[in-house]
Amino acid sequence: MWWSEEEWAALIDPVECGMCADAHLDENPHSVLVASTETAHIRIARNQSHRGYCLVILRDHVTDIGDLTSEQLSGFWSDVQRAGRAITTVFAPRKIDYLVMGHRMPHLHCHLLPQHSTDDPLRNVDISDGPEFSSSRALHDDARALRDAWDHSGLPRGS
Repeated sequence: MWWSEEEWAALIDPVECGMCADAHLDENPHSVLVASTETAHIRIARNQSHRGYCLVILRDHVTDIGDLTSEQLSGFWSDVQRAGRAITTVFAPRKIDYLVMGHRMPHLHCHLLPQHSTDDPLRNVDISDGPEFSSSRALHDDARALRDAWDHSGLPRGS
């Protein structure tokens, strides 16, 4: 059964939105900020069951990709692509899975879930794998390495 009308209204309310509240912070309970652009915030997840797992979170509170303007859509996917390139540079995964869901947290975001040679390619992707938490130092080292890869991609990191 889907959310009730009241539950859904609360979930899509930008005033109540957890991503609107903390996606821009250097750290939040779920992730560490890697970069910000005019369009999105790029974050590395604390749950590193797939090393290099990141999220690209749209700055504006939009619940569905179909609601984006052409400019927002282009900017969002450019940020997703650039984040994927940074992950590839730092973590050398075999493949990155890009997941846009949002039925639990209806604020447009994309999960970038690296698949490594130790992962089973026939297993369904599950963002709830783990949790496997790195030490704070290791997570911040990974965030710094991703920032460096982002910065050396030739495009400005933004605000």
